[in-house]
Amino acid sequence: MRRSCLAAILTIAALPAAAQQPPASGLRRFALVVGANRGAADRTPLRYAVADADRFASLLTKMGGVQAPDSQVLREPTRQAFMDALAVTRTRAGAARAEGARTEVLLYFSGHADETGLMLGRERISYRELRQSISAIAADVGIAILDACASGAITRLKGGHPSPAFLTDESVQVQGYAFLTSSSENEAAQEAEHLKGSFFTHALLTGLRGAADVSGDGKVTLGEAYQFAFAETIAQTAVTQAGAQHPAYDIKLAGTGDVVMTDVREKPAGRRVELGLEPGQYQVYFVPENALMTGTVRLDEGQHQELKRETLAPTDRLPTSRRGADEEPPSQPVDDLTGRWRIAFQGAVTNTSVTTTPNETRVGGASGNMQFSHFIRRDLAIDFNIQAIDAGVVTTDTYTTTGTDTGFLVGARYHPPLAGSLRPHVGASIGAFTQSGTVSSNSSTVAGLDDTRFGGTVEGGVDIRIGGHFLFNVDGIVTMRDSRDTRFDIAIGFGFIFGSGKR
Repeated sequence: MRRSCLAAILTIAALPAAAQQPPASGLRRFALVVGANRGAADRTPLRYAVADADRFASLLTKMGGVQAPDSQVLREPTRQAFMDALAVTRTRAGAARAEGARTEVLLYFSGHADETGLMLGRERISYRELRQSISAIAADVGIAILDACASGAITRLKGGHPSPAFLTDESVQVQGYAFLTSSSENEAAQEAEHLKGSFFTHALLTGLRGAADVSGDGKVTLGEAYQFAFAETIAQTAVTQAGAQHPAYDIKLAGTGDVVMTDVREKPAGRRVELGLEPGQYQVYFVPENALMTGTVRLDEGQHQELKRETLAPTDRLPTSRRGADEEPPSQPVDDLTGRWRIAFQGAVTNTSVTTTPNETRVGGASGNMQFSHFIRRDLAIDFNIQAIDAGVVTTDTYTTTGTDTGFLVGARYHPPLAGSLRPHVGASIGAFTQSGTVSSNSSTVAGLDDTRFGGTVEGGVDIRIGGHFLFNVDGIVTMRDSRDTRFDIAIGFGFIFGSGKR
């Protein structure tokens, strides 16, 4: 089932199967559309970035005047594939312009990003490099639309800023570039399950289908589409868990025409808006103030249908996830320990016990351990443990045994990537314990002990971070050894964080 937004009283129509907008005379448009769900190793994969890219590419070829041979769609590309596609676009646009055609190039990216550039899996393309590559394309107009976290940082390279109003020019003589982004430089872009995509792209596509036609002339300009997407994105995200998302822009267009500054939320009540949609079943959402209403509509090919508010029913809002972050914005930065080491020294404080049976008496001893943890991710570390357990004294009618079990263990430790000084963790390890000690008989004969047994530990506790490198810790440790009683210790200690890594 598809989703759509209701902006006013709508007349909705299904597009004919072969509908495609031919380009204006002398105009040739090229599109490079990229979707990447995967980002860096510490980023949760997105669910709908590739789907958003497919929807955007389909709209461009059906309603945006882009011929199929002039459209490139990349799904989960490598950095090299992305750069190669830009080179192909540059070559094709240059050839078209040399033949006398007016050329326009549109780049759309949906995926992960940060304040420095776009993420393609573990590879990246910096914003500066992207701008230089687009500038190298010989086109009359270049438009880049980035739907990603912190994508607004690209507008800062040449003084762009977040704002709902910007320059637009409908004249065929206009020249220059436009960078439109779904979020400002310090914000996360959001996608939602009920939209099956991102808020920004969903609003932008809705606007391009006709909802943004404020003038009512049957055309949607770049200014109208972006203004509609800006307003709708803020309105839809203002009450989400991650908070309001503010699109941004950097536009340098020159030519004849008007400067249009408008807010589509101020359209006259009752104005009709016609949307061109694919045949199928749609879920429609209407947002009056802070409420939410929904309904369904089925469109067959060529069908027109009017949608009214009274046909919709109230519904609850659904949770959202932020595009590119694993948790809600913390009040302070999360320390990413990827690539660093943690070393801790601990001693048990609750493990001394006395057990007496008719034939023997056991007096338990203390224990201590040293842990080396290497963080392979911000939340996961490989553990190397050395554990020393005083086996205590076992006395019977005929002999007395004393000794120590020394364990060499390997395991893993999970630290939730939380902000603040308290870092809880859980872990487990397995390995071998070597016993050393003496056996003394009542006749004073002394024999040495030397054997090996398998075992392991399960633990949970918390690190109390002090500054960037020091920590105190408290752990509950369950130790299991072959042919030994299971023991539980509460251990306290201190440690250090060292090595190079990300912060």
